[in-house]
Amino acid sequence: STVNQDEINKFGKLAERWWDPDGPQAMLHLMNPARIGYIRHRLGLQFGMVAEPESTSSPLKGLSIVDIGCGGGFASEALAKLGGNVLGVDPAEESIEVAKVHAEDQGLLGEGKLQYQVATAEMLAENKATFDVVCTLDTIEHVNDPTNFLCLCLSLIKPGGAMFVSSLNRTSLSYALAIVGAEYIIGFVPRGTHDWNKFVTPEELESMVSHYEDYQVLNSLGGASEENTMVVEDVTGMKYDPFRMRWGLTPRDLEVNYIAHITKS
Repeated sequence: STVNQDEINKFGKLAERWWDPDGPQAMLHLMNPARIGYIRHRLGLQFGMVAEPESTSSPLKGLSIVDIGCGGGFASEALAKLGGNVLGVDPAEESIEVAKVHAEDQGLLGEGKLQYQVATAEMLAENKATFDVVCTLDTIEHVNDPTNFLCLCLSLIKPGGAMFVSSLNRTSLSYALAIVGAEYIIGFVPRGTHDWNKFVTPEELESMVSHYEDYQVLNSLGGASEENTMVVEDVTGMKYDPFRMRWGLTPRDLEVNYIAHITKS
């Protein structure tokens, strides 16, 4: 199993403060607009969608989206507000309950809009679920066997669909900023939130994607495997500006945080 029970317990204990802008997930609150903006832009390029004015836009209408490792629902809610038919899944029951309550308060919870489920990538794959868009944001660095986890997520993409993965690069700068700075000096996130050794480099991510063909053969059980090609279309960095207290996209700077767009032909 790719599920790490210690990580589930860790984030389950933080569940009640998921939506507290000054709580342990404050950085994710601030990062979410940059992540969602990137996803919206890349899907627009991939599917040829024309963005309407922000206040009236539902550019993701008609797309089925799964948010794997959704936590309290930051990305799930934002994607649902853009018109997506979103399923948020997380193995931590406490997080899912918080996500449901918050979504209901926002009038977002419901079939065809936003639903939540206590589940894992394995469970979805076993049920042969597929989606137009698969998101797993800041999750891969918290699982066992990230290659198998990524391949499970890739198997959930419909042909012609997309996947978005965000993580932290394993560099000396990410150690200085995300571990020493954020956890021990400034205290943006609780100590022990991250394990630097589990950070995934963009090169490792691309290598994991290349293993998908082998994964298909191993899991075809004698049947025909899919004949799909996975392509890492783009990798863009994300950087926090402490003076403006906001995150921005940095296409050439992947030293700390990054997000990747993968397509399935």
